[in-house]
Amino acid sequence: MKEKAQKLIAKNFSAPALSAVLLALAFSRGNLGILVWFGLVPLFLELNNKSRWQRWVLFLVFSVLFFALTLYWLIHVSLAALIALCIFLALEFSLFGLLMPSPSGKHSLWLIPLLWIIFERLRGILFFGFGWSILGYTQFRNLALIQASQYCGVWGISCLLVLSNICLSHAVFNRRGNSLKKNFVIIPLACCLFVYAFGYFALSKTFPSPEINISLIQANIPQDQKWDPKYSDAIVKKFSTLSKKAVAEADDKPTLVIWPETSVPGYLLDETKLYLKVTNLAKELAVYLLVGSPREDYTRKKFYNTAFLFGPNGHLERFHDKIHLVPFGEYVPYKNFFPFLENSRIADFDAGNSYTIFDIKGREGKAVRFGVLICFEDVFPGLVKKFRDEGADFLITITNEAWFKNSSEPLQHTAISVFRAIENRCWFLRCANTGITCFIDPKGRIRKKIKQNGKDIFVEGIATMSLRD
Repeated sequence: MKEKAQKLIAKNFSAPALSAVLLALAFSRGNLGILVWFGLVPLFLELNNKSRWQRWVLFLVFSVLFFALTLYWLIHVSLAALIALCIFLALEFSLFGLLMPSPSGKHSLWLIPLLWIIFERLRGILFFGFGWSILGYTQFRNLALIQASQYCGVWGISCLLVLSNICLSHAVFNRRGNSLKKNFVIIPLACCLFVYAFGYFALSKTFPSPEINISLIQANIPQDQKWDPKYSDAIVKKFSTLSKKAVAEADDKPTLVIWPETSVPGYLLDETKLYLKVTNLAKELAVYLLVGSPREDYTRKKFYNTAFLFGPNGHLERFHDKIHLVPFGEYVPYKNFFPFLENSRIADFDAGNSYTIFDIKGREGKAVRFGVLICFEDVFPGLVKKFRDEGADFLITITNEAWFKNSSEPLQHTAISVFRAIENRCWFLRCANTGITCFIDPKGRIRKKIKQNGKDIFVEGIATMSLRD
């Protein structure tokens, strides 16, 4: 009986498991994005000629494994949060199995890709929103392909990838005695040719850029030291030393120096010693200084994850509160359903509601405007576009990825930033405590990043660049 059950599981679930592994590898730190072009084929072959409920079960198995393998780095924050999030996302995504037609059916060519991107889109909208693990992000290195995301977003790239898998699946069905319709070859090829043609055209264009020189600071502070009071002075000193080095060594003095999310180890507005260190540094260097720190609103009795901008005179110019918080990281959504998370390591922040645009003077006194995304906010295309619509000339993400240790999370996050740069056709800067700190141009090219001995995470350093280049 036990052997029969094992054979039954192996027979029915091996294909969904294989597809989950292939897709997860495409999200890993290896350059394996090619796997997504055919990684769904085993799953689609197994789903063919199954009842809707069988397809739901198979797709649920695939979804649980897929999300567990691509989001495994959340275990460094909370195992319970990882389990809860993977189950929630899998249950939501498994509805695809109920609604999809048979992969060998005549409507599968257009209906399956359409349904896939609908569910990917809903993942980033419904409930608390978590638009991670979108297939299109695996292609962030394929610059010619992803230029089309300016108009179709990352979901258009996902659609093309699923279309490829349907076409390949039909080629296998054809070997089994079915006739392969011309549409299943012509349409995917025509779509690919069109997208690549547009991509090469877009890569030949130039896009307007603000005239400003900027320095990014990555101090590589271990997560277990960030909030330990005995390391507070050392942390600020490290950021200050790197900032002075950036200004001293630059051929063209930076106008703006950027520190990452929660780089100031304390409540900046409430701790005079910390506040004076930051303001005095901005004044000493005569630069605009953007730093991250938590903030408490005593009137409302709320806490915020905030970015502060100090002027060259040391005065606080403006601050911006994070709008979209990390579910199961910065707050617990639907606490009544997840009471076991109340005493976990999850923070309890509140969300801001203003799309703050920072104004500074760039080269020759020209006004330059920018928006700041905090942590994972660049996952949400609509939120990012709002800053651009409000008049931002370029965008910045400040983040702290020390939480996730030596995992694929920093690379996955960088891939997302590449798409936001293309979609908004503007420079997109990433500044991480440790992670991938880099400059991304309007074409999605990573133009410069902090790197030492072949490593771009768990290293400290500076990167300075003029956005005119």
